Formats: sequence, C-alpha cells, structure tokens
Amino acid sequence: MKKKSIYATMLSRTLFKPLLTVSVFVFFTTYLQAKDLDPTITIHSNSISRNAIINEIYQQTGMRLIFSQSSNVSDSKKYTIDVQNKSLTEALTSIFGNQNKVTINYNEKVIVIHSKYDQITGFVKEKNGGPVSDANIVIKGTNKRTISDASGKFSIDANIGDSLIISHTGFETQTIAIADLSEINVVLEASNATKLDEVIVIGYGSARKQDLASAISSISQKEYNQQQLTNVSQIIQGRAAGVQVSDNSGAPGGATSIRIRGNNSIIGDNNPLYVVDGFLGANMSLINPADIQDIQILKDAAATAVFGSRGANGVVLITTKKGNSNRPVIEFNAAYSRASVIKKLDLLNNVDYAKTVNANALGNGTAARFTDAQIDSISKTPGTDWQDLIFRNAPTQQYQLGLSGGTGKTTYYISGEYLNQDGVIINSYRNRYALRGNITSQVNDRFTVRLNTYANRNKVNNATLGGRSGPVMQAIGWSPLVAVRNANGTYTTSDPYGSILASNPVALAADQNNIVINNNIMSILGLNYKILPGLTFDATGGINYINQQTLQNKTLYANLGTAASAARASSDMVSLQTTNNLTYATTINNVHHLTVTGVFEYQTSTTNGFNANANNITFPDQGYYGLALNGGSTVSSSYSNQSILSWLGRVNYDFNREIYITAALRRDGSSKFAKGNQYSSFPSFGIAWNLTNYSFIKNLNIFDNLKIRGGYGVTGSQAINPYQTLLAYANINTPFTQNTLSSGILLGNPGNKNLKWETTKQTDVGIDASLFKGRLAVTVDYYNKNTSDLLFNIPNPDYEGGGFILRNIGNVNNHGWEFAVSGDVIRSGGFIWSSSANYSILRNKLTKLYGNITQIASNSSALGITNVGSGLSPQQEFELVVGKPLGTYWGLEYLGTWKPSEATEAAVYGNKPGDSRYLDYDNNGVINGSDYHPIGSGLPKYSWGWNNNFSYRGFTLNVFIQSLGGFKKLDYTYAAGITANSDFKQATIADIKDRYITGTNETSNIPAFSKTNVNYTQSTRFLEDGTFVRVKNISLSYEVPKDKLKFANLTLFVRGANLFTITKYKGFDPESTNSTASAGSDVSQGIDYGSYPNAKTYTFGLKLNF
Repeated sequence: MKKKSIYATMLSRTLFKPLLTVSVFVFFTTYLQAKDLDPTITIHSNSISRNAIINEIYQQTGMRLIFSQSSNVSDSKKYTIDVQNKSLTEALTSIFGNQNKVTINYNEKVIVIHSKYDQITGFVKEKNGGPVSDANIVIKGTNKRTISDASGKFSIDANIGDSLIISHTGFETQTIAIADLSEINVVLEASNATKLDEVIVIGYGSARKQDLASAISSISQKEYNQQQLTNVSQIIQGRAAGVQVSDNSGAPGGATSIRIRGNNSIIGDNNPLYVVDGFLGANMSLINPADIQDIQILKDAAATAVFGSRGANGVVLITTKKGNSNRPVIEFNAAYSRASVIKKLDLLNNVDYAKTVNANALGNGTAARFTDAQIDSISKTPGTDWQDLIFRNAPTQQYQLGLSGGTGKTTYYISGEYLNQDGVIINSYRNRYALRGNITSQVNDRFTVRLNTYANRNKVNNATLGGRSGPVMQAIGWSPLVAVRNANGTYTTSDPYGSILASNPVALAADQNNIVINNNIMSILGLNYKILPGLTFDATGGINYINQQTLQNKTLYANLGTAASAARASSDMVSLQTTNNLTYATTINNVHHLTVTGVFEYQTSTTNGFNANANNITFPDQGYYGLALNGGSTVSSSYSNQSILSWLGRVNYDFNREIYITAALRRDGSSKFAKGNQYSSFPSFGIAWNLTNYSFIKNLNIFDNLKIRGGYGVTGSQAINPYQTLLAYANINTPFTQNTLSSGILLGNPGNKNLKWETTKQTDVGIDASLFKGRLAVTVDYYNKNTSDLLFNIPNPDYEGGGFILRNIGNVNNHGWEFAVSGDVIRSGGFIWSSSANYSILRNKLTKLYGNITQIASNSSALGITNVGSGLSPQQEFELVVGKPLGTYWGLEYLGTWKPSEATEAAVYGNKPGDSRYLDYDNNGVINGSDYHPIGSGLPKYSWGWNNNFSYRGFTLNVFIQSLGGFKKLDYTYAAGITANSDFKQATIADIKDRYITGTNETSNIPAFSKTNVNYTQSTRFLEDGTFVRVKNISLSYEVPKDKLKFANLTLFVRGANLFTITKYKGFDPESTNSTASAGSDVSQGIDYGSYPNAKTYTFGLKLNF
C-alpha cells in the first residue's frame, strides 16, 4: 500500500502542477482576447432608428449589424437608448434581447440579431408509415402549439433542450426532447384512449365525455369543415342521432326546422334552446358558422333539466373559437358558388297545352277553344317557359378572414365575414356582414377575464315566396301561350287560358320586396376566480341586442291587380343575462370524485316596435319610403317584457371512474305566469356504470370502454307569450264612413290566471362503447317522453264572454331509438377512411285532449291556423286526433278511377267510368265531409346521416348523405297543376296526357275530363311519400405541400351540395314545405303549395393560413 501511495504522490507532482499552470494560462489568455474582441460602446438617444443604431455601432466598433428575418425588430420603430461604456454584447442584449438573441462573429466582424427560438421541423407518422394529420404538438410547460398538416409535417419555434408533447385522438401521447436542430420523426402508437377522454361543455360546467351519465351528441369542426356552410343548421343536419333538421325553405335565410326527440307542444315553440358561449336564447340563424369551435346537443332530461323551463325541446350548446398562446395565425377563406333549382316539373309545351285545353272543353260539353289552324300556328312559336323565367342560376360569394394568437397569458380570436347569396328565384337574396372578437386574459394564477363580442347585419329578401299567389305556384298555372310582357313593355296581367289570378309569375317575384334586416350585437363578459384549491367562482354578464327592420312593397303587377302597397316595421329587443356559478371539485382517497355546482341566474328581455301599412300609395316607385301619401293606412305599436329568475344545484359524483351519479334541481320563476304559478321546480337524476375494468369484459379483448347509463328528469316549456294570463283588448279598424277607417278596441279572449308550465318527463337508457383500441365508437339510446299540461285554446261559454280561453289540457308522447357509430374504417399506408353514421326512430302520439274530446280541427280558431290550401281544400288539412301523431292529415282516401266494369256502382255516386273514385268511409252512398278521416302524418318517423372522409397525401374527399323518411307530403303544387282546380282553369302537368280516355286508356288512375268528375285534392291521391335520401355534400380538397408554398398553407377545394336526391316525391323538393318552424307549426307540417325549393350548389374556393 505504501508503494502505491508514493507512486501516486510522484505522479500528481509530475503532472498536476504543469496542467494547472497551462489551464490558468489558457483561461487568462482567452479572457483577455474576449475582452479585447467585445469592445464597449456608448449611445445616448431618446429617439433613434434601427438604421442609425447600425451606423453608430459601425462607427464605434467597425462591426456590421445584421437583423435576420426571424428577429422581432421593426425598421420603423424609434428606440430610447442610454448605454455608457457597456460591452457590445451586453448593450445589444439590453436593446433588442426581449425576444431575440445576439450572435457575434469576431472574425467576420458581423453581429446577427435573430429570434431566440429555432424552427424545429418534423413529421408525425403511424407505425405503418402513414402520415398523421392534425396531431397536436405542444412545447412542454408553455402554451405554444401547432398541428401537423395532411402529410404529417409540422414546424414550431423552440429551443434546444425543450420538450415536445405530441398527441392525437386514438394514439398514445409522446414526449420528445429537442437535442439538436435536425428533423424530428415521430411515430405514434395506437392508443386505447378514445374520444371519450374529451372534455366537453355540459351546461354550467364541463366534464370528460366518458364521465357522462346523460345523452349528449358532440359535433366538432372535423366533422363539417369540408362542407360549405352559410347556416348553423347545416352543421347539425344529419350529424346527431335523435335530431331532425329540415330545410323547410330553400330561400337564402329561409325557415329551418330543428326538432330534438320529437314534438312536445301544440301551440308552443318546439325549437331547442340555443346557448352561445353561455348566453341563453341566442338567435342561431344570425351566427357565422365559421366562428364555431364545437357544438354539444343535450337530449335527455338528465342533461337538459339544468335549463329547467327552457329545456323540454333539447338544448344546443355552441362554443365559439378562441385564440392560443402561439404566434399569430391569419386564416383567409374565399368561396364562389353557383346554385340552381334541384329539379323542374315536367309541364305541357305550348302545343300540348292547346290540345289539352280542347280536350277539357269537349269532355265538359263545351266547344273546343283552338282550331287546328291555330294549333299549327302555335307550333311555330316557342311558347313561354315560366319556370325558366322565375328560376335562375344563382351565385354566392363568401369571404372569411380570421386572426388568432396570443402573447403570454392573453389570447385572442378575431374574425370577419361577408356573405352575398342570391336565391334560385329571381329577386331573392341574403347579405350578411359579421364581426367577432373573443379575448381571454389570465390576470394571475387565480383570476381570468374573458370577453366575447359579436356584431352582425343580416339582410334577407323574399324568403317567404310560397303559397297560392307565389311565383312558383303561378309559374305552374300560367299558360305557355301567354307572353311575359305586352307590346308596350308592361307586364301581362291576365291569362285568358290558365290562372284566374291577375298575378304574372315574373312580376310576383321581381316586383315585390319583403326585406327583413337584423342588426345584432351580443357581448358576454366573464370573470373566473379560483378562491381555494378546487373552489371556483364564475360570473358572466351578457347583452343581446337585435334591431329588426321589415320593409315591404308591392307594385300593381305583384299585388294581384290591385293598387300598389307598402309597409315598414321596426322592433328592438334587448336581452340581459347574469349568471353566477360557484363550483367545488375534489378527489378523496383517489377514488371519490365529487363536483358540486350552484348557480344563480337572471334574464330579462324587452321588445318594442311599430308597424305602418299603406295601400294605394300615390307614388309606387317610392315604395316603403313613400308611405305618407296613400289611399288608406294603419299604424300600430307594441311593447312586451319578460323575465326569468333561476336557481340551480347540481352534484356530480363518481366512484373510482366506475359508478357515476349526477343529480340536479333547478327552480325557475317566470313573469309570464300569474302569482301562484310563476315558480316551478325541475329535478333530474342520472347514473352510469363503467364495466371496462371488470375481468369478464377485459377478457373479451374487444372493448376499450363500455358504459351503461340511465336517467330521468323533468323539464318545462313556457309555451305562452307575455300577458296571455291577462284579459286583453283587441284592436279593430272599422269603416264608419266611406273610404275611412276608424281605429277602436274591443274585448279579446279572456285571460286565465291559472295557466302554468307545460311539463315534460323523460326517461332515457343508453350504452356507450369504444372498441378495437379506439377505432370504433358506438352509442345506443332509448327514450320515452311524456308532456302534460299542454296549453291549448278551448271554447269559452257564451255566458262567460264567449271566444276561446287558453288552458292547460292534453298530453303528448314521444319515444324512440337512437344509434350512432363512428371510427376509422381504414388507416393504412397514408390512406385514411373515417366514417360516422347515425340512425333514429321516432314515434309521436297525442294521448289526451280535454274533457271527452278526442278530435279537433288543427286550423280552428283555437289555433288560429287557416287552410294552407285555401281554394283547393274544402276542409282543414290537419286534425288533432287522440292516438295519432301531431300533424295528422285529414282527407279522403282515393281509390283510383272508376273502371268500365264498375259503371253501375259509379252511377250510385253520380259518376261514370273515368271519374275519380273515393272511399265511402261511412258507407252512406254519398262522398262528403263525413268521409274525411286520418290519412297519414307529415312528421318523419326516422332519420339518418352518414359522413365519410377519405384522405391520402394532401387530398381529402368528403361524402355526406342525409335522409328523412316515413312521412307524407300533401303535394298541392302537383294537385293544382293536374286537376284544373281552384285558381287554375287548365291542367299544365305533362302527366295529364296519360289520363283516362274511353276506349284508349281505360287503366289510368288519372281521371278523365268529365262533367261528372270531382277532384278532391285533399285526398290520398296527392298524399305522397316524402321519404328522401340526399347527398348533402361532396367535397374534394387538396392541401398544397408546405415546401411548395413557403409563405402560407394553401388548400384548394371544390364542393357540391344537394347534388343527388333519391325520392318518389313528384314535386320540386321533398324537403321544402309551406310550414315554418315557429310556434304552433308542428300540427301542420308537410304541405307543399308552391313552396320555395332547395337548390343544388357547386362551390370553388381556397383556404390560406399564414
């Protein structure tokens, strides 16, 4: 041991001292050289430009100063500098080093100022080598993030030593440290995690999707970003089980019906409640779809009861986009579309029309209208195609500009939109201007502030051009032998052969305006404060202001031959809302997860307006700007106010992520009801059981997640207007003297202080499953809803004043099944096919009316609904019948035509072979009103949607198919055009050529022209199957590789909407109807009487991201 110690001592003396000496020498030499190379500078200035700094440094040091493109140094900014004898590195760092770093090359005498961060690039791929698009790449510990493009490529500014977190739904999350600037290749492994890990909005809070004990459908941007959107309803349509969306009108800004799990009310509004960023009752039709981040649809009572008296029809939660703490991103979208009517009806040409007029005359025992010579002359002229004249190829332009980003703890999203959309009927259009600004700022670790503001101007013209005197109906009825204009250039005002109305179809469209302008500003301010760990207080205040201007005018030619008329109306609605939410969340022993929420909410809405109408205006060219000079006018004004005060308590509990329980109680007080009935409570309860971790499920090696759930709850509906509990006076205008109207008042319907909420009790049972490592997700639900205390107007005894009184009577039931499935069908070699589908079954039934009444006409004075087919239908088209659905058709059963072998039986009814034959329902030998009975329903029994995305190396193909089925449509358009009935003196539909002709065509079920024939349009002859399957969207897009376009990400696309429709329906469009989506419309769904048809559209466009 001694010898080793001596050798070690000798070695240390021999080597250590010389090495120490050399090290000290090298250190001091290097230090002195660096000190000499990094000279000091002195600059004093209160305003000096970047170029002046460059010159000053060159003068003092002889070194050139260069700014790289990545630096954040403006060439126009003025700097204040006070540097005295500081080293060059220290001085430049103090001047420019906030977001940049300084690199000095002493040999080249060059100083470079560049970004602190390096650009890190890489690719995200699957195990099989295919690219993973839309993967999230985040710098750990920061809010800086980006996403991968279609080829899997990404780039992000980061430092060596940072860590990247790469994640994507369906894959295991990876964390990778940045060791150098070389390209990073990330391979993601398939994950057992699914979309159930998402955190979604549930109303007054949020929750993981897999923790839900209720039925909620989620719609994310990925599901609809390949579709050209002008309305929010287009996002929802066909994408959520249990939700039926119908485009009742194809007009720009036209009516759309959205029903969640059926129809609950007879006179009330069955539209769902729309909640935008927490504000209740927002107008969905005014929202820019491009601003939407995602949509949650609450369907069962366990989810909707937290909205109490406004949750009976389901709730649509819309969350708008927010910024992120990354560098700013500018997105620009531009699209140009061309639309045309889906189809045109096959009408008689001018020669066939003349021949048919003659046949009709002879069949009814009168002389032929045209001679052979006249018909020969007609054959040499083209005739008038009225459909071609009122329909057009309609262009649409849509531009969207967005800016999002953030600095530090403040993020922002700003967007602007311009939409200019022409309708396929001339002189119909929509213009929309929209601006949005969403800002969120984290003041400190506890306090966060957010402000969402939206401004919108929406102008729509002629969105309601349907019905008997609309341009579509009259284009069917007017003769092809009549010219559009007279020789002097004025409109032709009468048709001697066809329509009896003085309603030139072109003038009806071109010479009237029904303009509705909505100016909307909605602003929501939110404050969130973390009081203690787990305890959070959130306060929100919002205002929604809508000014609506209505401008109407009709010239002589558009006003059925009477004098020109015009009208103006204006209304202001201001809604104020405050919501205070206190939430406590805690975990006990890592197995008990508890969240308790308490909410106090108040909302009030005030509406006031006026309306002025003028007939026989002196200067028609002035239209609604010249109301003062007229032959008769009326003026009215209005005011209303309503408020609702609410308390909510909710508890969410789960045990070890296996048993989930949610319970809530909301109490609402509404100013619409009288004292004693203003308040009502709405409880709900839900429970779920996650079976995933049980051995008998694990051993199957199929399920990643399997959960069964059930729920029950009570919701309500305020299906009345303000003041309907009070006795009201009615305005009346009476002509006491000739040509003079005097205004007065009289007693209206009596009030009823005993009115209360319509109440809906709903039970739901469901299954949620995820299979095959997140590749497939399945949801199944069964629900049963019973709505009681339906509000309805019933006859009031004469000794109490007569009229009708509104009361709570009647019940309705909705029940059905919902199925939803989604997943990646193929993910291999860069090719991805993702698909989602849903199918819903609905049964609706009126289970009770009042007293012993089991049936009532839906167009009675009790509802205020008149016959849709006025002039065609001798009775109301719909009845409310216990045991039948709402919207039950009332009519005759058509049995075809009487055939030659049935001549004797036909004679009993005053008919002969070739005449129409109807079922003698009461078997009394007479066809009359007693033979009318329920013949079908206009409410769809099922709906489905199927969305597919195919992507490969930058190309994405989307195919989206939607269907409604199991419902009937009363096709008055076709009926009027083939029966020579009501306003039409002659048949125009080409099918009339296949009519019953004695000795020639005796098998036809189209009646012959006959004096003894009676055409009842309100019959099963014109009650057609409205079922349709429609390709709602086909889109092909291509994302240009980033290395081809350095300055931006560019995507080019071509899209088609409503390109193909499979249906047996004979009319223009099986989807469009004359019904609106407003209150009371659900009892009169499905009639097509010249309704505005939907259009097929081709779109070309681009997306640019900077």
